Amino acid sequence: MTTHTPGGEGTALRAVLEGSAFQADPHAVLRPLTESGAAHRCEPAGAPPQLLVTGYEAARRVLTDPRVSKRSERAGLEPGWLMSGVRDEVGVDYMLTMDPPDHTRLRKVVARAFTPQRVEALRPRTREIASRLADDVLAVETPDLVDGFAARVPIAVICELLGVPLADWDRFRWASEQIVAPVAGSDREEAYVWMSGYLAELIAGKRAEPGPDLLSALAADTGDDRLTDPELVGMAFLLLIAGYETTANLIGAVLLGLARQPDLLKALRADPGLIPAAVEEFLRLDGPVVTATERFATEDLRVGEVAVRRGDMLLVSLAAANRDPAPFEDPDTFRPERPAGGHLAFGHGVHHCLGAPLARMEAEVAVAAFVPRVAGLSLAVAEADLEWAPGLLMHGVRRLPVSVAAAEDTGDVEAAGDSDGSGDSSDSRDSRDSRDSRDSV
Repeated sequence: MTTHTPGGEGTALRAVLEGSAFQADPHAVLRPLTESGAAHRCEPAGAPPQLLVTGYEAARRVLTDPRVSKRSERAGLEPGWLMSGVRDEVGVDYMLTMDPPDHTRLRKVVARAFTPQRVEALRPRTREIASRLADDVLAVETPDLVDGFAARVPIAVICELLGVPLADWDRFRWASEQIVAPVAGSDREEAYVWMSGYLAELIAGKRAEPGPDLLSALAADTGDDRLTDPELVGMAFLLLIAGYETTANLIGAVLLGLARQPDLLKALRADPGLIPAAVEEFLRLDGPVVTATERFATEDLRVGEVAVRRGDMLLVSLAAANRDPAPFEDPDTFRPERPAGGHLAFGHGVHHCLGAPLARMEAEVAVAAFVPRVAGLSLAVAEADLEWAPGLLMHGVRRLPVSVAAAEDTGDVEAAGDSDGSGDSSDSRDSRDSRDSRDSV
């Protein structure tokens, strides 16, 4: 096994990446890094050496390089190393931590539930959920748009899709936030143990009394590639957390953007057909995942001008890649007229996000339900007082208290709500999702 000594040339950078200023505005740190090179050492003391990959082309290459593995054991390390620089000894083994061919088999089993066509079939029900939650949150004098809306839409959708009781929403949200937290600890371990046990019991119930949901279908599968019980628990675990956390952060980013940009709110109210393009640009500009989950070099290689040694942990900054000026002109500016796709908000390669069509659809529907009901929107706290998700993995505002000027014409609400923002963009969305699918095979 590879051993590690405290300190290193990247210790100072690592301290910056773990600071509150980075969590609030990661791009202020990442921008000069992208300008100065494709990879930067940022290892914490006592952990495997790490490199932060910041360039767009370098990120795409690392995410598809067969010499880079999701399994630390293949790089000569102990299992379970996290990007936070600690070892996770209680985590669930699931698709995101696997390489082909195991990853390929698991993904094939569940991928049919997340095709663009299957996702579009969920749009009417998602619209019902989002409309009800928008009415509820806007009935509050100073609503928190994360707790009351951005977080609740995706958890309601994913729980219904998987067949998980919505009554357990608060516990799931707590567990999810602990599991994606930056460090291992007692709360994180408790969350793993609770969710794994809960899901194992739930799946046993699905076998005894199946329902019209995805977990029941997976549990009843008798094909040659069917999931084992531990694999089924791991799959449910991944779908629940990824299906909630990333989409909640995406919807929160759009709502925060609307509070910051009154003209954008007016434009979307006037033309809901602009909503898909706006969501796509928020994915690029302020996506929910800052850094792709950890990968490991299984042999010596190079990223740009930087030498990478076997056993190095590679952290691909999706946020930095999405603001690289090489592929994106004027990258720090919100420009929804950009051509769709091309960004790495959902990753790239075999681990490209399986739920990307679902996340896009939920965000489009949530925004389409919200904007017609609001004539004006502003932050109810100072920017400096916003609370952000900790760590290198996720970027998202945890609370979003706002002041709202409600729309008075409820007829406009109904008309715009029926136009869910899809409008004439369906061809663009299908093309974009097909391109994403090619990236993931």
